[in-house]
Amino acid sequence: MSLPFLLFSVPATAACQLGPNTVSDQLVLPLRSEVRHDHHNYFGQLLQLALDKTAQDHGPCEVILSQQAKPQARLYQELSRQENIHIIDATVMPERNKRFRAIPFPLLKGLMGYRIAFIRADDQPRFNQVKKLEDLRAFRAGQGDTWFDVQVLRMHGIPVTTTSKYESLFRMLRAGRFDFFPRGAQEVMSEAESFDISGLAVESSLVLAYPWPVYFYVNKEHTLLAERVEEGLKRARADGSFDEFFRAHPLIIAVFEQLNLEQRTLLYLCNPQHSDPALLQQSDAWIRPWPKDLCARFSLDAATVN
Repeated sequence: MSLPFLLFSVPATAACQLGPNTVSDQLVLPLRSEVRHDHHNYFGQLLQLALDKTAQDHGPCEVILSQQAKPQARLYQELSRQENIHIIDATVMPERNKRFRAIPFPLLKGLMGYRIAFIRADDQPRFNQVKKLEDLRAFRAGQGDTWFDVQVLRMHGIPVTTTSKYESLFRMLRAGRFDFFPRGAQEVMSEAESFDISGLAVESSLVLAYPWPVYFYVNKEHTLLAERVEEGLKRARADGSFDEFFRAHPLIIAVFEQLNLEQRTLLYLCNPQHSDPALLQQSDAWIRPWPKDLCARFSLDAATVN
């Protein structure tokens, strides 16, 4: 029988201060049912690293990973109500920043914004000819209808077809409803193993890149937890242990070794939600610093492209 939680090893006397008058025996990080790839251990281990970095100041705190998957919307409700969970990893969106307290530290060094696509296998020669954004505009993308990527792609003149059902995107691609299905670099290989991609392939020559960080979020009342996690992450970055963890984790190794990320043609896109030069030029926060003129180089008037 599987356990409902996966525990990391810390002293049995551990306790976690959430707010001025709120303490929990353990810190619960949930598993989302929408997650189609085994990356939750990455975030759990990174969170434990941050807490360990601050244990001398605040005492030990144990992270547990819930093994009972729930829809993302349900988890946001629980976080708002301070029920069952204490912290969640999520891509940064304006509405999330209003609803919860964001811990502003890019947990994947921007890797979520490096997008690699599923395509029809026979179309690889066509994609090999794409060398600039203008070339890519001849292709139609497929995305979930509520995904923020839709806005980014359309702003750059790339037509997009959408659907409400994730699994349908593979069938629609196979049927020729669109030409490519971009996914986060840390997602695409495990999704290739989890879904029927007969007739499809992971595109081998391109990577789209736009700033789209993943942060930890907590309930707004849990100020002490937010401050502790942020301080722990910063200490880990300063002493090199964050980069060591990042480079050694199987999830990250797979991205660079299996996908040849460094050898692909890189097409930058602007994400207007994350265009602050002070953030984008933090060299130690990202896989690589973003171009200083990332958004200035584009005339983003193509939002009407369907």
